[in-house]
Amino acid sequence: MPKLSRRGLLAALPALAVFPRGAIAQRAEGAESFAWQPTRVTAHPLSGFSVSEPERREFGPLTFLGGLELQGDLREFGGISSGVIDPDGKGFIAASDQAHWIAGRFVSDSAERLLGIENVRLAPMMAPDGRRMKRTRSFDTEGMTRIGNRLFVSVERVHQILRFEIGPNGPQGRGTLVPTPDEMRRLGVNQGIEALGTLPSRSHHAGSLIAVAERAPDGQPSERIPGWIINGTQSSAFSVQRSGDFDITDLNFLPGGDMLILERRFSPFWGVAFRIRRIPLARIVPGAVLDGETLIEANMAYQIDNMEVLMIHRASDGRAILTLMSDNNFSILQRNIALRFAYRE
Repeated sequence: MPKLSRRGLLAALPALAVFPRGAIAQRAEGAESFAWQPTRVTAHPLSGFSVSEPERREFGPLTFLGGLELQGDLREFGGISSGVIDPDGKGFIAASDQAHWIAGRFVSDSAERLLGIENVRLAPMMAPDGRRMKRTRSFDTEGMTRIGNRLFVSVERVHQILRFEIGPNGPQGRGTLVPTPDEMRRLGVNQGIEALGTLPSRSHHAGSLIAVAERAPDGQPSERIPGWIINGTQSSAFSVQRSGDFDITDLNFLPGGDMLILERRFSPFWGVAFRIRRIPLARIVPGAVLDGETLIEANMAYQIDNMEVLMIHRASDGRAILTLMSDNNFSILQRNIALRFAYRE
């Protein structure tokens, strides 16, 4: 189907890497198997970010560094809802919202321009009881952050956070439940923790998890999206100011420490839009209502989809490099897209 026809359908309808041989497999008694599986992913470069001005590269404070439409040969490839990127901006680990790990490497040049993708592989995420998470209620994995050799993943529908160990070949083994505040379990079924991060060293709460819901639960003020700072069994609440009908899909931190929030808006008539806001790190304290400047806002006049992933690394020249990925909901009307921008703080 031509891209313009598919974009038109999306605007009119609701959003309905080769791994080495001898891939590791592990099985505990009564548990299901875990193994990485390579998948061939074809990357189609986008001509530009603006549909009408494909040669344009500057969008406010952001500089467009290329985009890709990704198509994998395994049906499990897609639905990309969270991810982390290596300091070199190439290796990444992502998760689909059907509880699969997706790992691979971006291909880029010395200017950080996004050129392709390689070495993509998939594996099932494993629940604490040894079952594949896709076969449990804990399948809607939405947020991710990394601390050392551990990955933390939020599960929206059951309002849990799981910790996974990272081995030589990527995430491995069963998830372990992380203590979370009781208030988190009062979130709506499809309004849970969508964004997960780690507060940086300049924060008074350095090393703590920061978790933000997609939107406020029913019965509470819609303009206050709840969030928590979580450190072991201790937690404190704050909120994010909601505006323009945008919901939160991810968060991450700039090299300088400030937080960026990725947001999405959907309309059955106008399609999808995304926005990125910058929140000063010093404002992220218990009880705060967070708001900040908008760095970029884009609708269907741009090469976007359901943007749910925001990964950040620092380039050798000091620029912050933002890599965004979309969740296509495993729908033929949507696309798996990767976008890259440079931002000088």
